[in-house]
Amino acid sequence: MTTPRLLRLILVLCIAGLVVALGALGWWQWQSHESTSVESVGQRPSASTSAAPVVTSSPSGAPSTTPSVEASPDLYAVPRRVRVPAIDVSTSIVPVALDENGALEVPDDIRIVGWYEWGVPPGADRGSAVLVAHRDGREQGRGVFYRLGELSPGDRIFVRDDAGESLEYRVVSRESILKKKLPYDELFAVDGPPRLTLISCGGYYDPDNGGYQDNVVVVAVPAEQDVTSD
Repeated sequence: MTTPRLLRLILVLCIAGLVVALGALGWWQWQSHESTSVESVGQRPSASTSAAPVVTSSPSGAPSTTPSVEASPDLYAVPRRVRVPAIDVSTSIVPVALDENGALEVPDDIRIVGWYEWGVPPGADRGSAVLVAHRDGREQGRGVFYRLGELSPGDRIFVRDDAGESLEYRVVSRESILKKKLPYDELFAVDGPPRLTLISCGGYYDPDNGGYQDNVVVVAVPAEQDVTSD
């Protein structure tokens, strides 16, 4: 016959076993999540995640874009800083992707530049590496790309990646383009000559029609392509 003391002992042992099992399960799930996160760093999403180009306007007037991409599984060095001496820009770069609405994320901190990580990285041997940032914001004031429209052909852009490599680009063009007419396939292309594309907002600000009506687009090429440079 089972005594009350024995029943209490069995109950205690069962509870202890359940606690240990749950703890082990939680540890396994944490380890699984951590290993997945580490393994995914430096890998581009598959082409199945791409979407047709669409552009809208975020509340602050910054561009939000869903470009078409042909991603590759290759590893790459992630860009970490950008410097544009002509407009006094020296700041961090963070990877950005698409939000739940399929629009390109722009860093909330308007002092930071975003790199579209589902495209190509700066330093790739082909395609357009895209950097995006706010022109300004209602609460934070002037953004890091406030003076993007002042860049001129020949101005230099420097990008440093997490492998310690410093990349130098030379501006070749600057345009102010109506958002509805942006050449998405060109700006976010993953093929063609290597280039760096910087995008922000500009033009007329219409608070009743989505904010800034244009995008300022600056295109730069690797400096070694400049045969006239010093």
